[in-house]
Amino acid sequence: MPASPNFSTPSLSGATRAAAHATSPGTDRPAAAHLFVDGVSHSYPDRRVLSDISFTARPGDRIGLIGENGTGKSTLLRILAGQLTPSLGTVQLPGSVGLLAQELPYADEVTLSRVLDDAQASARSALAELDRLGAALAHAPADPAVADAYAEALDEAERTGAWTAEAHRGDILAGLGLGGISEERPIGQLSGGQRLRLSLAALLLEAPHTLLLDEPSNHLDDASADYLERVLGQWPGIVIVASHDRTLLDAITTRILDLDPLPLPASELADAAATTSPARPQAGIDAPAVDAPETDDPGAGFGARMWGVGYSAARAERRAELARWRAQYAAESAELEALRHEIAVGSREVNRKHESKSESRITKKFYADKDARVTSRRARNARVRLETLERRRVRRPPAPLNFAGFSGSGAPALGDSEHSARPVRHAPVIEATGVAVANRLAPVSLALPENGRILLAGPNGAGKSTLLAVLAGVLEPDTGSTNRTATLGYLPQEVVFPRPERTATQAYEDTLGSARAEQYPLVESGLIAARDLDRPVGVLSVGQRRRLALATLVADPPEILLLDEPSNHLSLTLVEELEQALAQFPGALIIATHDRWLRRRWQGEIQTIVPPHRREISDTRSDG
Repeated sequence: MPASPNFSTPSLSGATRAAAHATSPGTDRPAAAHLFVDGVSHSYPDRRVLSDISFTARPGDRIGLIGENGTGKSTLLRILAGQLTPSLGTVQLPGSVGLLAQELPYADEVTLSRVLDDAQASARSALAELDRLGAALAHAPADPAVADAYAEALDEAERTGAWTAEAHRGDILAGLGLGGISEERPIGQLSGGQRLRLSLAALLLEAPHTLLLDEPSNHLDDASADYLERVLGQWPGIVIVASHDRTLLDAITTRILDLDPLPLPASELADAAATTSPARPQAGIDAPAVDAPETDDPGAGFGARMWGVGYSAARAERRAELARWRAQYAAESAELEALRHEIAVGSREVNRKHESKSESRITKKFYADKDARVTSRRARNARVRLETLERRRVRRPPAPLNFAGFSGSGAPALGDSEHSARPVRHAPVIEATGVAVANRLAPVSLALPENGRILLAGPNGAGKSTLLAVLAGVLEPDTGSTNRTATLGYLPQEVVFPRPERTATQAYEDTLGSARAEQYPLVESGLIAARDLDRPVGVLSVGQRRRLALATLVADPPEILLLDEPSNHLSLTLVEELEQALAQFPGALIIATHDRWLRRRWQGEIQTIVPPHRREISDTRSDG
């Protein structure tokens, strides 16, 4: 995808100088200072999120923080920022630290200027002090105390970049797409995306030694995201960023802190509970009972893997680790089954051989007893091995996302649904002719053939989501028409279920029917955690409802998929698996996404949607 052609990325010299004071000689933040995190653990009343997290970071480190939703990424950032005290462990910070605020701590009537002035308070204070001491020196040029104070004020102004503060402020605002907004505008009049950009601008202007960023590229267009990459790539302090933006992570990170599940024994996890093993001691076998630990704990945030490489290399190593983990689990499962079989067979043999009571066949009985002792000893040995393996076996690895009809992995192929046969169609399966919605979507026409792929491109507000809603039939256009000749599945950005009191499992069954839901259980989709299966959909988060809606599409794929920001609220692992599944999807697909990683690797057709106001200007000029 090309970057916005009308944007020129500003110089970063001001940003670099403003950040550099955090590690300059003469401050209380020495350049060699490190961040130390030792054994940090944290639990909420209903769940554990972090266990025994330890790592160090030094100036110049740019650490990407990744993990499944709910693994504790935001919690860890708040602990590092000093906003939350961990249940266990310690954090030692090297100088100043700043956490990107998702909500600005100001009232709606406060202006942009006030927010930015507060961020640059040190530079503004240095200039004010310099003016005051300059006037004092003019009145008493021979006073050595005033002269010394003025010299110190000069040093402080130089250290804080006071003379370039205004220029640097303009660079940051322009780089983040806020340059055209008056600084006298109240922040209450800004959109949610603009407020987040302002929060990011204020943090960069404050220039702390350690930057803690939670999804900083949300609501940034390509040009602004590229600018942010350049700023973070040159930051002289420490950067720790939690993000689902793979392009950002790949561009800036030097290491990856991965909170995703590790191949740990199930018995080590927080909620591991003993359950009765199916293999019990049989008659003639003297061995203790074994309780095999079971757990619903996903194991995420339990320890952490620090990959000493950037994002792409870390993900490759993680995929290899998952493959080894799954192979180990399969091998241990097979060994457990074999041991249980050996114990059961041995028990039957011991009981059978002890049945011989005939005194006339003493010799045969002697050898039978001897064989029984050998069999019993083998069974006891197997029992010991079974007990050890059951207590130490690796926990069940995360299952890969399994789309019922998206691939030839033994699942029903598209067209073999239990509902109806799906004939091959050579004509377009969905068409739109001049569809438009007032002030939301300028006239658009498209035709999607069977197996076609269309990526909707265009800036925020162009109407991509509106077009998908029109194509899905949930929004009537003001003008134009649509035609669909195949079954359709639609994933909007905000999913609403008709009966919010129904649990996630019940809503899943309502959508699919009980037979299909039983064939592809919701818990096995990997999209909804076991603890959320019985929660009403009305209390689920936006992300959880979207994952539930995606699960229904996974279980019974239609012939046409309309996906609006499908990677939102998914972990990086799930996003990768979704992309792989979509590549194998035999149906037709229309997708709208801000995911730069996906867009830059798109292999299908791209249709650019022009914002309504831009189309109106273009039409006016052509008429003139």
